[in-house]
Amino acid sequence: MTSPDSTTRTAQPTRARHTFLFLGFLVSFITYLDRVCISAAAPDMRGELGLSQMEMGWVFAAFAAAYGIFEIPMGWLGDKYGQRKLLTRIVASWSLFTALTGMVSNYILLLVTRFAFGAAEAGAFPTLARALARWFPQSDRGRVNGYMWMGARGGAALAPPIAAWFIVSIGWRETFYVFGSVGVIWCFFFWRWYRDNPAEHPSVNTAELAYIQQGTVQSKPLAKVPWTRVFRSGTLWALFVMYFCSAYGSFFFVTWMPTYLMEEHGLTLERSGWLAGLPMGIGALACLAGGTFSDWLIRRLGSLKWGRRIVGVGGYGLAAVGFGVAAQARDPFSAVLWLSFAQGVQDLALPVAWATCVDVGGRLGGTATGFMNTASSMSAMVSPVIAAWLRQTYGSFTVMFSSCIVIYFIASVMWMILDPSSSIKVPEEEETAS
Repeated sequence: MTSPDSTTRTAQPTRARHTFLFLGFLVSFITYLDRVCISAAAPDMRGELGLSQMEMGWVFAAFAAAYGIFEIPMGWLGDKYGQRKLLTRIVASWSLFTALTGMVSNYILLLVTRFAFGAAEAGAFPTLARALARWFPQSDRGRVNGYMWMGARGGAALAPPIAAWFIVSIGWRETFYVFGSVGVIWCFFFWRWYRDNPAEHPSVNTAELAYIQQGTVQSKPLAKVPWTRVFRSGTLWALFVMYFCSAYGSFFFVTWMPTYLMEEHGLTLERSGWLAGLPMGIGALACLAGGTFSDWLIRRLGSLKWGRRIVGVGGYGLAAVGFGVAAQARDPFSAVLWLSFAQGVQDLALPVAWATCVDVGGRLGGTATGFMNTASSMSAMVSPVIAAWLRQTYGSFTVMFSSCIVIYFIASVMWMILDPSSSIKVPEEEETAS
């Protein structure tokens, strides 16, 4: 007769964690689908609302400003109250403001709506990254973060052509209504299925729970965040600078790319939509490849530091080269191919950056990733405005590509400074009493 203990030992792990990974992939996809929709709609919005290029640049910046302001507080709230409540609220709120974007009638209302959209979406990726850390062991974090960012880049890649088709078919306002409804559906399924603690999920058996918890220590929430320790972390500051640089070029693709192809290369909205999505499409594949490759390097080298660092240094160094060649391109196809190369190689390092930040943050994973992602928001705020100013001053967006050479070289250097193995330690007296 088989004993209960032997049955537990020989039982195959359930695969509930993969269901959550799929939900994470979907919400990452929806995040960028909603966020990037406005880039395809920008030419029609400018025409109907009478906006200049600089005014549209400030509209893009309004989203990023609010996103940056609320990023750290939202990451902290996820650590404090759990990811299930916060992520549901975030997705439901940003879906509402996506739909409301289609109702604006003037420049001021558009600015306010996009600012509110950014505030609503803040904390989405830090909260999701912390949830993934709860459901997967450290040895899988590069790969699962790769899936998360593959979804995000996939949404960014498909948003321009899908939005362009809807805009031509039903109009730009109605397109925002359609996109806003998708997140509401996701919220319904996520709330019913997800649990912050895998041990509380009915679909997780003992074997799967043991796999999830290997190499990790389950701990109670913190009574308060040790902010001094967060702000004294040299690795977190290096991640902050690196991530500011990372977003600088990427946000050109999700804001001005369709306009660049239409105004400087004479492409139609539909054609520019497909080409505009190519850099992010390549980036989607690179995210999965980079995270998986980094996990393999860690096992091969036996070093967390160099398993993460090699991908970061190489990815951003090659991105600088890609932007440099794109700045010299004279036809749309050559330019898009080299911009796709630049986005692809830097996206090899994107999931590695998030896995590193979760590793460094430890129990403060949501707060740490919120801190790092604030840099992205700051960059996203200035990048579209700088691009618009350079276009207005020099008559071409290619000057923006030239500036990316320096920016991505700095990002590569930052990877040589940061240490993924230097996690933030929290003394026992700062923990919540049981």
